[in-house]
Amino acid sequence: MVDSINTNSVTANRARTAGATTARDTGATGAAPATQEPAASVEVKLSNEIRSSENATFDEVKVQQMKQAIEDGSFPLDSRRIAENFAELERLI
Repeated sequence: MVDSINTNSVTANRARTAGATTARDTGATGAAPATQEPAASVEVKLSNEIRSSENATFDEVKVQQMKQAIEDGSFPLDSRRIAENFAELERLI
């Protein structure tokens, strides 16, 4: 049984199951086993949506204008739309 609170025992258990040796396993000599398994690899493919967002432009002037309007209190806020968006988020939770 793994003690989920004690992270040291969890790490040691993971290392043993992966074929690694800890100092406790080697009697504090530090001798590693002669053969080690290669690290696993994962292939990641980006969607077209993510690729297109990498080329997105950033309008610094517009951001500064919006920031200033928020600070001044002149940025238009639609309280109904904000409430609807919060309600939608609550449904997701």
